[in-house]
Amino acid sequence: MDAAVLVAAPGTGQGKTLVATALCAALTRSGRSVQAYKIGPDYIDAAFYARVCGRPAHNVDLWLDGDEGVQRNVRQTRRNADALVFEGMMGLHDGDDDSETSSARVAALLDLPVVLVLDLWTCSQTAAAIALGCLQFDPRLRFAGVILNRTGGETHERAVRRACAQAGVRVLAGIPNDPAFAAGERHLGLDARGVAARAAAVERLGAHLAAQLSLDELFPRGGRRALSDSAQEQERAEGEPVRVGVAHDEAFWFTYAETHQALRHAGAEPVTFSPLREGTLPPGVHGLWIGGGYPELHGRELESNAALRAEIAAAIADGMPTYAECGGMMYLAERLKTAGGCFSMVGALRGDTSMIQPRLRIGYRRARALGDTPLDRARDTLRGYEFHYASNHLHESPAYAYEGGGRGGARRENVLAAFMHRHFLPGDRAISRFVEVCRRRREGA
Repeated sequence: MDAAVLVAAPGTGQGKTLVATALCAALTRSGRSVQAYKIGPDYIDAAFYARVCGRPAHNVDLWLDGDEGVQRNVRQTRRNADALVFEGMMGLHDGDDDSETSSARVAALLDLPVVLVLDLWTCSQTAAAIALGCLQFDPRLRFAGVILNRTGGETHERAVRRACAQAGVRVLAGIPNDPAFAAGERHLGLDARGVAARAAAVERLGAHLAAQLSLDELFPRGGRRALSDSAQEQERAEGEPVRVGVAHDEAFWFTYAETHQALRHAGAEPVTFSPLREGTLPPGVHGLWIGGGYPELHGRELESNAALRAEIAAAIADGMPTYAECGGMMYLAERLKTAGGCFSMVGALRGDTSMIQPRLRIGYRRARALGDTPLDRARDTLRGYEFHYASNHLHESPAYAYEGGGRGGARRENVLAAFMHRHFLPGDRAISRFVEVCRRRREGA
């Protein structure tokens, strides 16, 4: 695929996110429309890419979606972009036991040239050997070159460049270890001062990279596009769209852009609302979608919006089809316990969730639906991802049985709630089922 690259690194924490976002900024400044993609299940980086590029970023994940799903996702979302920038996850070749879900595997599948970011803060010429190993490990890959990050001065950078030349590794640019290029922590993503500081660092680094890189070589204008644009609208369900309320504010913003597309494709009209600030649900909604986020940071404000909590509880009790994911499930419980206090939530689910004594639960999950819900039929198999510190003490029927043991989530005939995140694409069966259930409610069936 021309006019596209994958930005990767030998490991995590080496600067690939900052470099990839800065590259997007440089391309945008050059007059190109840029579509960013994040490999793996990540909401925070995708949100920042959207700010830099001025259009939604999208996630691609081989484990969750498979080869065909990844290819279809890119075809449907590139929308006449002049340049595509993919950011890898973890190390270039890291993935499942067979590396079949790695960033390198995505690069091979989509024919993406790889730009490798090398962090030089703890090494020198050895970086060339690392780059050579990454280059030769998988012969399917095309390498555009390396970017040397956090160089310790001219002498240091010159030594690494010489070693790379001897190894046959092309150096595209060097980035000095300069506080002006430090983006800071990204784990909360919405702190105004943190976002502003990160944006300033990205803009500075974008200008620095643009002065060294040949953008026209890496991203030829009007070049071949191996995955055709989706200028053609996807076919959508016929009839008047059914309105679905989608929670979105500082407390709930972990909903993929692909989810909105999938809902529209199935015949829904996603209508956003704020559980923090709005006293009522949007008019005419016949379904609710409450994604994850940071409700634990906004417990007091969520509790104070008693009118909306009561309306949501009444709507769910009356049969409103509802999907709640991670933080969304925490919001639907009776109480949310945090180090800052215990706060009343919606109360649609019996029991509470807690951030007291947090323990990280992370990883991909294979699951089987234990009963009918608005998204799944009993015994449906599915894949998802967990990343949370909370625990739940809900007195509801579990939604899922996990491969390897254990059960999780909560279900009723009209409710599905779980810590597990799922990646929905247009045409997915679960989304079609959800929208159809919402449509039947609208029609009083």
